[in-house]
Amino acid sequence: MPEEMRCRVCASAGLVDMGPCAAPAGAQWTDADGRLFRCPECALGQRHPIPSEQALIAMYRETSDEEMAYPYEDNAAWSLARALLRGRFAHHTGVAVLDIGCHTGAFLAGLPAEWNRHGIESARGPMNIAREQHGVILIGERIETIEQGWAGKFDAVTMFDVVEHLPDPSAGLAAAARLLKPGGTLMISSSDLDAWTWRWLGSGHWYLQTPQHLSVISKKFLDYVARRESLKMSDFHAIPHRRADIATRYGEAIRAFYWGMRSRGGIWRIPHRVLPSLPGLGHLRHMQSVPWTMTLKDHFLASYHR
Repeated sequence: MPEEMRCRVCASAGLVDMGPCAAPAGAQWTDADGRLFRCPECALGQRHPIPSEQALIAMYRETSDEEMAYPYEDNAAWSLARALLRGRFAHHTGVAVLDIGCHTGAFLAGLPAEWNRHGIESARGPMNIAREQHGVILIGERIETIEQGWAGKFDAVTMFDVVEHLPDPSAGLAAAARLLKPGGTLMISSSDLDAWTWRWLGSGHWYLQTPQHLSVISKKFLDYVARRESLKMSDFHAIPHRRADIATRYGEAIRAFYWGMRSRGGIWRIPHRVLPSLPGLGHLRHMQSVPWTMTLKDHFLASYHR
């Protein structure tokens, strides 16, 4: 790690090298895939190096409407956020909601029909679907470029699987909070760097197979942002990325445990050899890359209030 490397958020030195980021599925790791570092001061997990801003913008504009297309109830963050927002604004009229990174507007479409739906999105195809099929009012393409006139206009602002795409999540959260009315709610969902799958798999976690995932946060980082931006955290829920039955969750946990033993080596080679010999686990021998633990609780939904 170069001596001059500092945290992208708080500029602290002494970043902890967590190792090489997981290579995209089916590919060999290269220097371009980067390494994951954690800041001892603000706790941000950050990939170095990262693509240029221009390259990232181009990637997002080409995102298809089929990506991130999950059934509403299977999306744990969406379904929990909807329930919390309905409870929070049960007796309010004209509720204005902004979904940052709204994609096709599917989350907004599941909210009460009388609420006012707004979105921020840069992908061309999804933008059209959000506007034409779900009646979403699009106010911009990126949180960094939203006009000042939108400040203080929204009862709720949501960010699902967005902050991991930001080089500086603190700045993104601060910009989102400025769009809230006094007493408004900011909801964030992303992967949790302190979840057990991250502690076990480290920088080899499947989440980093996506090169656009630049940052990994946790409650420690969110607490840091709350202090820095004078926000109040009201809720923090550990959730999976997608809901599934217990058999699916058990299978993912076993595969994650197995892959982690393989990555560690040493004394872990013994249980790594033994596990596939157990009934029903022979398929583990054929694993070629880190498993996607989308049904395990390695995500969170958190809320701030102004």
